[in-house]
Amino acid sequence: MTQTKINTTCPYCGVGCGVAIHHNQIVGDSQHPANYGALCVKGAALGESLQMPSRLLYPRIAGDEVSWLQATDYVAEQFYQAIQQYGPDSVAMYVSGQILTEDYYAANKFMKGYVGSANIDTNSRLCMSSAVAAHIRAFGEDVVPVNYDDIAYTDLLVLVGANSAWTHPVLFRRIQQAREDNPHLKLVVIDPRKTITAEQADLHLAINNDGDVLLFNGLLRYLMDNHALDDAYISAHTQGFEQVEAELGLERYQVKQIAQELDIDQAALETFYHWFCRSPSALTLFCQGVNQSESGVDKGNAIINVHLASGKIGKAGSGPFSLTGQPNAMGGREVGGLANQLAVHRGFDAESLTLVQEYWQSPTIAAKPGLKAVELFQAVERGEVKVLWIMATNPVISMPESDHIRRALTKCDCVIVSDISADSDVAAYADVLLPAAGWGEKQGMVTNSERRLSRQRAFLPAPGEAKPDWWAISQVGEKLCQRLHIKNGFDYRNEADLFRDYAGLTAINQSSPYLLDLSMFTDISDEEYANWQPTQWPIDVARPFQHGQFSTPSGRAHFVSTPAPLLMQGHWWLNSGRQRDQWHTMTRTGHVAKLAAGEIEPTLYMNPIAAESLGLQAGEIAALRGEDQASCLFAKVALDEGLKGKQLFMSMHWAGRYSEQSQVNRAIGQQCDPISGQPAFKSALVHLAAAQMYSYGLYVGDRRTLPECDYQSYQQEQDCGVSRFASLTELSKAQFVVNAGEQVLRWDLPQGWMMIIGRSSANESAMKVTGIVLVSPQPITQDYTMMVALIGQPLQLSSVLTLAQGQQTSRLICSCFRITDQQIHQAIEQEGCVSLNHLQQRLKCGTNCGSCVPEIRQLLNEHENLTMDKNVGVKS
Repeated sequence: MTQTKINTTCPYCGVGCGVAIHHNQIVGDSQHPANYGALCVKGAALGESLQMPSRLLYPRIAGDEVSWLQATDYVAEQFYQAIQQYGPDSVAMYVSGQILTEDYYAANKFMKGYVGSANIDTNSRLCMSSAVAAHIRAFGEDVVPVNYDDIAYTDLLVLVGANSAWTHPVLFRRIQQAREDNPHLKLVVIDPRKTITAEQADLHLAINNDGDVLLFNGLLRYLMDNHALDDAYISAHTQGFEQVEAELGLERYQVKQIAQELDIDQAALETFYHWFCRSPSALTLFCQGVNQSESGVDKGNAIINVHLASGKIGKAGSGPFSLTGQPNAMGGREVGGLANQLAVHRGFDAESLTLVQEYWQSPTIAAKPGLKAVELFQAVERGEVKVLWIMATNPVISMPESDHIRRALTKCDCVIVSDISADSDVAAYADVLLPAAGWGEKQGMVTNSERRLSRQRAFLPAPGEAKPDWWAISQVGEKLCQRLHIKNGFDYRNEADLFRDYAGLTAINQSSPYLLDLSMFTDISDEEYANWQPTQWPIDVARPFQHGQFSTPSGRAHFVSTPAPLLMQGHWWLNSGRQRDQWHTMTRTGHVAKLAAGEIEPTLYMNPIAAESLGLQAGEIAALRGEDQASCLFAKVALDEGLKGKQLFMSMHWAGRYSEQSQVNRAIGQQCDPISGQPAFKSALVHLAAAQMYSYGLYVGDRRTLPECDYQSYQQEQDCGVSRFASLTELSKAQFVVNAGEQVLRWDLPQGWMMIIGRSSANESAMKVTGIVLVSPQPITQDYTMMVALIGQPLQLSSVLTLAQGQQTSRLICSCFRITDQQIHQAIEQEGCVSLNHLQQRLKCGTNCGSCVPEIRQLLNEHENLTMDKNVGVKS
């Protein structure tokens, strides 16, 4: 790494934290307005994440290494031939919120202006496209109308469908700080799960799946009935209220009926409604629990409706706030990197088509929206899309009904994959592999959730022949222009050239109602680009819509009719989402030991009573199937009283080498919001049953081939790996292959058997342990960390006896410093640490990213309650 201080941004969530690199250290940038130096556990582990187990270093065609010249020529020819034979809609790109704005801009220009098709979509379709559609319907433009600073000025914070303490930890620290600074600030969490975030709320409403529209329609009705509307704001700055008002006259939207349908306490519901009515300001933050639904767009508009009706928008501390999930999802939205957008917030109207094509001086222009993500892969499977270029994303894991994606890619004539690893799941389906520069090696702009443009800067040399994505697109674009005998539209020297081109295009918005206008940077110099400081748009405006002027032709915001869907009961509902310590499909975080310890294997969380109804106990394996019953996956059962009824939760991350058989999206169908095309990852109907496993196993040691099992997962430790497996048939000792020169010791245990593998040399008195196997007919509860500690050490009999006796598995609480619940209990009980401050001083837990603080407080409360119960027992 460089010795010169370099400021860049984190490549993970949409908070957009600043990062500083200096003297080989990666720390938070104390001057960046998104985080002021704070980093979450993933951000704090960025240095370790750079040491990937494999990198794609050279282009490949059909598995053979080739030059970039050969590769780009081949890709350009594939595009050209498909366009000539089948038309421009026979080719497509599927890109990512992981790429930078300049990459996005080059890809969008290539597809829409030179190929002539809008078949370019992005994995951001999966996380925020419902919010985009809601913004456009209400405001006339995809604009998030609030800033992070509004958190400090609000009287009421409402978090809807967002476990922000885990998914946006640094932003949640702002919420915690705001509550400490303002004891009157109320926090309401609306989520079917009692998450770590919900546990810290003043009020948690555990509504039924997809009940958000009903809840917020009811709030609007409550505002009407309690004379809490801002009539002056409605009259001066909105339109369409009369229709929405008339639709809310149904008895269904009264408090009693809503509470019954949502299965929540009526008094709690009235408390939320009363707080919203009486709070001078209110901020509603929403994320995937809103967006990832068949009614995701209506959910967003129902939230926006109550802010418009109460006038709680366009002023400090107020407004609807859509949180983005990826570092540059917002940047992709700005340039137009969605199939249903043209460019720079423009649609496919005649004026926009003319303005964009004239600016690009392109030979053609995509005249209609393209295929959204799910539609795109369906078209690939039907053979309508002949050439598909996938960039910085892993759709065979992240898309719903992922087995369908695999079938589609197998049928595609030509699949091009730009990636940093040759071992990613999607790379296995590539006819052409292009090595991409990764974080720390590439540079450009990203835009975070509050519309702030920040620079990612390179501080590492790209290995092998890895190149930035914009460069690869430009090379292919130039060669396509040559084949079409037209002027090259991709003659870019560097990222600054691309940014200037993009900024210049936004000038078409100057004489329109649109707020996205970066044209003042059209002539920015390379030096000014290099020295860029984080900047929000609209430029020199405190917050969008502060004067009640919106991006519609009339200048008024639109109330949107949002009929509440009928809620289905009696089914198993699968909710998928993020864990605190992992990112997407684990290609960048799975190999980091301290991140891998957060959730050690694919886990299905469910209510204890629901588990009992199926005869399932914690640690056993459940079989999960989608509605079509075609795809089955296995996962370990964990009991969670924060889930009610038949609610299930499973993380989205498990994939590839970490657990190919337990990809949650194999069980999630392709149901989407009809407007946004965003899949319903948060409320999938599934079938659940107990899997009658004959054998459960655990292997700790060097990576080796294990017996074929029905369930298998892998966890990376610092110097070895941990494999967990289970089989519907009996596993014997003979199935475990050892390497030449290894010794094997076997013990029969009260339940099952143990095998220790090791090596010894002439000058050693004891063999050194290289692997440990435990197999049992029951779930294995021994603490794997004890086994990890023995790898590479001389074998001692006392160690074997300790392992044979077993010790209950501990639970990781603090990922940053690898502190478990057992260590915290020990510090409380044996060392007298009875406060958060004491534990932080003794163990350092909770002193870095702070996302584990709620769990630490929970353990302290449990200890305090247990002590009180004991004291009561003594007195009685």
